[in-house]
Amino acid sequence: MLKRKTSAKISLGICIFFLVALLALAATFPMFFRWLYVSYHGLNETSEIVRANMKTVTRAFYCCVPFALAALYALIRLMLGVISERVFEQRTVTYLNLLFWCCAAVFLVTGGFGFRYVPLWIVALAMAVVGVLVRVVMNVMRSAVELREENDLTI
Repeated sequence: MLKRKTSAKISLGICIFFLVALLALAATFPMFFRWLYVSYHGLNETSEIVRANMKTVTRAFYCCVPFALAALYALIRLMLGVISERVFEQRTVTYLNLLFWCCAAVFLVTGGFGFRYVPLWIVALAMAVVGVLVRVVMNVMRSAVELREENDLTI
């Protein structure tokens, strides 16, 4: 049990780290992406295609930030539930459902922007796979919660 709580605390720390990193990136994304896309690759920033790609990726990123924040909130709440040993409850299913819909929203946003900047389809595909995995885990958890509730009524 100690290893499980330690693992959950490490996962919680990672989620909090990603939350802080996302907030920092949201504050600096245009400068960071300009450095990454233009300076690092040695491209000409005045090129129309480069400016259009930068604008597309920046818009896609800022459209996805609220969903990423909601997903991190759900993950943090899930980890807090694991630490407090309150896993097989309806709220766990609710957080997994929120996580699924965040993945679906990012899939739609990046898939849509992918028509303007094709590499975003890689993000969309990744979100589709993660969303399906989360949905499967959510259905398994829902069944476990129902079994637990039925078992509690039997005793």
